[in-house]
Amino acid sequence: MKSARALLKIEIFSTATYHCQQASEKALKAYLAFKRRPIIKTHDLIKLLDQCAKFDKDFIKQLDAAIYLNPFSTKFRYPTEYDIPDFIETERAVKYAQKIMKFVIKKIEEPETGQKELFKTNS
Repeated sequence: MKSARALLKIEIFSTATYHCQQASEKALKAYLAFKRRPIIKTHDLIKLLDQCAKFDKDFIKQLDAAIYLNPFSTKFRYPTEYDIPDFIETERAVKYAQKIMKFVIKKIEEPETGQKELFKTNS
């Protein structure tokens, strides 16, 4: 996420959106690892979200963010001149990725897990 935010500031939008998708993917996979579940080899945030929702239906609330971020795993890695994200699209990607990451961290830190503030960050 730090890379995505830094790239947004210097207007390297396609790489920033890619990092947003990757951060979200890794957050969802972290939740599955936390639940000691097999982690499927996929970049598909919808599939990962579905796997997480099997444990906690609240994950469905992240569907809009996952749908928005999902194409960025490949779409902007090979952009054309007509297919480069702009500042608004990239800013939205950053917000959605942060939303997913904060959501996952909160789920891992919930009181019944005994992990309160385990992933405390200064961001």
